Amino acid sequence: MATKRSGISRIVVGVDGSEHSEAALDWAVRMAKGMGSEVVAVFAISPPVYFDTGYVTAIAPPQFDPEWRAEMKKEFEGMWCKPLRDAGVQYRTVMEDGRPASVIAKIADGIDADVIVVGRRGRGGVAELVLGSVSHELVLHSKRPILLISTAVQPRSDRQAASSQTSQSTAKTVGTPKRRTK
Repeated sequence: MATKRSGISRIVVGVDGSEHSEAALDWAVRMAKGMGSEVVAVFAISPPVYFDTGYVTAIAPPQFDPEWRAEMKKEFEGMWCKPLRDAGVQYRTVMEDGRPASVIAKIADGIDADVIVVGRRGRGGVAELVLGSVSHELVLHSKRPILLISTAVQPRSDRQAASSQTSQSTAKTVGTPKRRTK
């Protein structure tokens, strides 16, 4: 017999150390604390981009260096995910290779996440087309509800001091959540 889930039990949040991902993580922590949810923090290591000019000896990109990867994992789990530990919410971390939007969506689908939370830089226009946008790609291709967090860029300590002021960040919910059964 299938059982119905109510509420939000699994939250996937994209984390990359930027101010925007810190704001998304802060939202995910607050949601998890309020609903008793598990948070899955995801960091995607983008594939390397090669430019062969013919004048420089090829150097392996840092993504392939085991020491660099170990340092990134340490920074991801130790520093970027510290708010999860400090809040005492149930969480786990996932670090995978691939395009960030694809990795986040794959993880969310794999764990049957109820919502994906990501920061939004708000470039828009040509910059978004040229540079790409993780939030934009997720909105277009993910089957999950997406919570986009747009925030004024400021240091974490300033945001924590102003946490009672909702004008600092705005959440946008994209997509319609569908009730799922297990």
